[in-house]
Amino acid sequence: MVKRKAPEEPHEEHADETWLIPYSDLLTLLLALFIVLFASSTLDKAKMEQIGYSFSAAFNPLNDMNMSGSVREFLTDMEDLHLGDDVGLGSNEKGAVIEIANINLFENGTANIKAEADEKLQKIAQLLKENKYRRYRIVVKGHTNDKPINYGNYASNWELSAARAAVVTKRMVALGLDENRFQAIGMAGIAPKVPNYDAYGQPIPKNRQLNNRLEIDIEI
Repeated sequence: MVKRKAPEEPHEEHADETWLIPYSDLLTLLLALFIVLFASSTLDKAKMEQIGYSFSAAFNPLNDMNMSGSVREFLTDMEDLHLGDDVGLGSNEKGAVIEIANINLFENGTANIKAEADEKLQKIAQLLKENKYRRYRIVVKGHTNDKPINYGNYASNWELSAARAAVVTKRMVALGLDENRFQAIGMAGIAPKVPNYDAYGQPIPKNRQLNNRLEIDIEI
């Protein structure tokens, strides 16, 4: 007599779904590729510039996790100076960054420092003279937008941006900082903070104003 097997209880099978993770990554990369191909097919410089900024922001985020304790301490001390909303604070791969809009720092079309802005430079210099910050190098960068200048004593944005960086450097040295700590650089419009043009190639006045700035890099 043949024995029958006892019937097995039905059980639910679980599919292996680990393939979804690399699949979603592949879709993301393909989407990025199609965006770049679409933009490059029209040879639209402004569009490519905007995409570049978007990719940079997406893949190179700047947050507290990237900051060393020394950078964080310096930025905290800077915030305690209460320099106003026109002074921006941030960081890069070398240390801390101080940004001041040119419209708030210089008289229009010149390298003459405004009296109210000089008070801010005095406070910054006083902080940089403290013993804990004496070893930090200081790089002063003058920035403009891409719009050519046609007034004043400067033939181009190169001369104007270089003059502004030099004037701020000289002023901070006069306030007691060692000149050997400094480097002054005129950047003209080659390193915009935000795109000067929209996707249709039209200038963005607000962005151009943001790109007109003085940057003080504190290398920590």
